[in-house]
Amino acid sequence: MVEISVILPVYNSQEYLKQCLDSILNQTFKDIEVLCINDGSSDGSLEILRDYETDERVTVIDQENMGVAKTRNNALEIVKGKYVYFMDSDDYLDSNAFKKLHDNLISNDSDFCILKAIFVNANEKYKFPAFDLDKEFGKVNFNKFTFTYKDVKSHVLNDLFAPWLKMYKREFLMSDDDFTFPEIKSYSDAPFHVKTMLNAKRISFVPEYLYYYRENDDSLVHSSSNTINFFILSDIIKNYLENNGFMSEFKKEFEAFQVVKLVYYMGFSDSDEYYLKAKDELEKIDFKNNSLIPQKDKDKAGLVLDSQTLKEASLAIQLYDCKRKVDTLENSKSWKITKPIRKFTSSLK
Repeated sequence: MVEISVILPVYNSQEYLKQCLDSILNQTFKDIEVLCINDGSSDGSLEILRDYETDERVTVIDQENMGVAKTRNNALEIVKGKYVYFMDSDDYLDSNAFKKLHDNLISNDSDFCILKAIFVNANEKYKFPAFDLDKEFGKVNFNKFTFTYKDVKSHVLNDLFAPWLKMYKREFLMSDDDFTFPEIKSYSDAPFHVKTMLNAKRISFVPEYLYYYRENDDSLVHSSSNTINFFILSDIIKNYLENNGFMSEFKKEFEAFQVVKLVYYMGFSDSDEYYLKAKDELEKIDFKNNSLIPQKDKDKAGLVLDSQTLKEASLAIQLYDCKRKVDTLENSKSWKITKPIRKFTSSLK
């Protein structure tokens, strides 16, 4: 038995795959197995994976395209490690990530450990404010500190759902049949996150940015044709909360989740079916009196309800976002500093 099993589904990732694999295999923590599943790639991903098979820790599986959810579920059945880590094939890790996560899991005997992520967009990197638990809990020794969902309720339904934000104890994942990814085309991370958060007896946290997530506007999540899948996702989570006695405790959080996601996906959907369903869902929610929903999302939800067509709703949201950016710029220090220059330039026209 190895200590850490890394599950790496790969689909058309040849541009970044070597950096991803190198960041895994060059970890300071060496006792790992890396299960690389080529999920029907049509580029050179499989050839790259074959080159890495010389490392005895790497196992390559080539399969017809099944999607990331089924691929992860199948991999969970054959991994050997005491701990499991899910990786995306176009991202990369800090070289000490596994050591820090493993040390934290051991010292806390936790079911899973959460880390923090840096987002990479072109040549820009920025720290993403997900799971800012160090700010919430203050100065504690996170190597001797665990918590449950009750301590972080806002993060159950309204934070990043990505499995690469956590390293899991395999024994914990095997303890419940529900700890699998629903085999829907996109958004399968969310139910897995919600179920594991709600069932973990001990969660721990490493307050360091150890994962580099590469933003990709062409991903399934940002595909206009997939926005309709949100309603499948929402129903899965709703049914789980209701069937397991959590809905009364999470009613406002669930409504916040719905409103935030509905208006977000409206921004790039080209589906009239999505528009009509989203409008119907928003009409059922008393979002104006829900303090957990950001004001900007309440405003956008109102714009959707006031619209008559998808095009009208999308344009209204775009104009709203533009106005917010202008207002932010006008109130910024840099904008005020350059005001005399802009005034002078304007007088020359």
